[in-house]
Formats: sequence, structure tokens, C-alpha cells
Amino acid sequence: MTGSTSCLRSIDRLSLTGSRVNEDGAGLYGRFAWIIDGATGLSDEQLTSGGSDAAWLAALMDERLAALAGADPADRLLRQLEADIRSAFEEQTAHVPDVSDHHTPSACLGLIETTPGEGDVLGLQGRLLGDVILLVPSEHGVARWTDERAKPFERKTLAALGTREHEPGSIPDVVRRQILENRARLNQQDGYWVVNPRRPWAGQELRFEAQVRPGAPIVLATDGFMRLVDVFAAYTDDGLYHRLAAGKGRDLMQELRERERGDLMAGAYPRVKTHDDATFLVIAAEQSG
Repeated sequence: MTGSTSCLRSIDRLSLTGSRVNEDGAGLYGRFAWIIDGATGLSDEQLTSGGSDAAWLAALMDERLAALAGADPADRLLRQLEADIRSAFEEQTAHVPDVSDHHTPSACLGLIETTPGEGDVLGLQGRLLGDVILLVPSEHGVARWTDERAKPFERKTLAALGTREHEPGSIPDVVRRQILENRARLNQQDGYWVVNPRRPWAGQELRFEAQVRPGAPIVLATDGFMRLVDVFAAYTDDGLYHRLAAGKGRDLMQELRERERGDLMAGAYPRVKTHDDATFLVIAAEQSG
């Protein structure tokens, strides 16, 4: 297969806003595809020119990933992305005398790259920061790729929330305090890792590798969409994957919103946001050249 290359092809994608503005992102270019889940800092003061600070960050990441994905190896791409984000954020906040960590947006990122393989399979490499999720077919079924390092902090947040109901769009004070405490461990060796404009992160991704058959669907999703599995327990990873592979993504998104509306106060299914941004991207790897 000397001289052969591989690329990624879009099969299906959808992204829906949870409340005011969508802070997710997804895209693909050449041999790369990505999923982004932004988080705005816990402050009423907006620092950037986007619909929100996290929306600004997600849009910038989308734009820079598409620009960098043409030739760069993944490691160099991510180092350049880190530098570009830092520089752009400094420009956006040049008028702000003191930017604190809890003001700064961050984002989870899943980046996959396909490589030429041997025989009738292609290589697939994943690099993940945060709780975005990839569902990848394997000989043993559907494998979930995600970054579990934030899970202990998520459990603390859910413990602070308990079973108390809360109005859509509101965050109880005790939960807000726990989120602030969690974010003090952001991009620390004993904490969790995400894309952040002020703290280094490139090189800290969890890495995964697999071999896939050309044309086999691969799913990238944010945790807002994966509530169908992880919060509402309406599907297994395998069941959700096969529904998406069958082109039922829009039906699944409608079902997700109906389930959220059926528990508006988040009492039966505890979650901080009644409605979260929800995004999926279904792609396939193909041999070319």
C-alpha cells in the first residue's frame, strides 16, 4: 500500500442547543475528525466576543483544527492549537485587568486520526481530553473511548446536587461551590485535563488505537447526547451505536429532548443542566490514493 492514504467521510451529524447558545463543536477534514464540548467559566462577566466564552472557544477550535488538519501530525497539531488558543484569548482579554481561572472557558476535545492499514483494515488513533465519547466498532463489539479522569470530580458535583430539584437554567449554590472547587484541579497532575486558554494541556491526552474496516461507522458525541445512555439508561453503547449507524440520529435527539422535558426539575434523573447541548458526528474511514 505504498503511497496510499486514508481519510474520513461524514455519514451523519447533528448539534442542538441546550439553552441560550450552543457551546459544542464537531468537524472533520482529511484524515482528522473532532468533537468539542465547551464550558463557560462561572462568572456573569463575558470575556470574549462569542455568544458565550465557551461558544467562542469551541468556534475557534473548530476553525483552527480545520486549518491545521491538512498536513500536521496530530501531536504537532495539538501543540499549535494550544498556542493559537492562548494567543487569541490574550487578544480577547487584553482589556481585562485580572482574568481569574474561574472566569476562563474550557473545552473537552476528542480528536481521531485515520492512518493507512494492512490488508482490509485501517488504523484509527484517538486523543481525548475530558468526557466526550467515541464509539468504535471492534471484533469484540462496540468500544467506548473516553477520558475518565474527570469522573471523581463529576461524582462530587452530583453528590452536592443530590436529589434536589432545581429550576431549568439555575445552579444551586452548593453545586456552584463544588464546581469551583473542581476547577481548581483543572490541568493539574492530580486533577483532570481539558483544553484551556491559560493552562497548558497539549500532550496530556489519553490515547487509544484500533483497527477498523473501511466504511464502518464511528461515532463521536458529547456527554449531552450520551445522556441517553449515561443518565436516562434508555440505551446501551451498543444499542445507541447501531441506531446511529442506521441513520436514526434525529429520532434519538428528539427522544433525548422529550426525556429531558419529562423531568424538567431534574429530580428523577439528577443532572446540573436540565437541557444540555447535544452533538453527535457519525463518520467512516476510507482508503484513498
